[in-house]
Amino acid sequence: MTITATIITKNEEKDLGRTLVSLGFVDEIIVVDSGSTDRTVEIAKKTGARVIEHQFVSYADQRNFADEQVTTDWIISLEADVVISEALAKEIISAIATKTPTAYFIGRENIIWGKSISVADWGPKDDNHIWLYQKGVGKWTSAVHEEFATPSSTGQLKNPLLHYNYDTVSEYIEKINSYSDMAVNKNQSASWLSPLIDFGKRYLYKLGFTAGYHGLFLSYLQAVYLITLNVKLWQKRYT
Repeated sequence: MTITATIITKNEEKDLGRTLVSLGFVDEIIVVDSGSTDRTVEIAKKTGARVIEHQFVSYADQRNFADEQVTTDWIISLEADVVISEALAKEIISAIATKTPTAYFIGRENIIWGKSISVADWGPKDDNHIWLYQKGVGKWTSAVHEEFATPSSTGQLKNPLLHYNYDTVSEYIEKINSYSDMAVNKNQSASWLSPLIDFGKRYLYKLGFTAGYHGLFLSYLQAVYLITLNVKLWQKRYT
């Protein structure tokens, strides 16, 4: 069985090198870039990755385009700020050798503001999605928070991806603005009570309070995202 790692990028020079170094077990690396103006493309090419430019429409579109370029049996679809540990690499190699299931969920250990977060919906059990799959068994869907959809059998890997998510609060706020813009363009909305409900779920039920200020402000900022989304949608419709 052969495997390709696909990575979608735009201005990822800060993180991409670390990700590429962890991919020594794959047969090929494909980087789909959407107009980087920093050293992202240079870094990718230096490591032997195949770089393809593709205009950004949505995250799902970028990932589906990347998958179409793959000629190997399996795909591990990644972001430019994740690292695959040696333990996870060995588990992936073992999984694809069995040929079934044909898709695997992998949790993400989120490292936010310099701390590994396992609560407030950020732990590997909650941030758990299909990242590894046989070519052709499904497609990426949704314009903003994309998911891989497949009718095929799925499994679960034990070792998580290491996700070096947000270094600063400013970076998080920038993502709030970017993601809410994309959601509004797709007319996605949330109820006006959802920010309060989401904060309560993350901070209390999902034990965010046990992570100190990280848990408090991560829960708060996610509620801010939902408020921002609805305000932008209201402005679009009525002003």
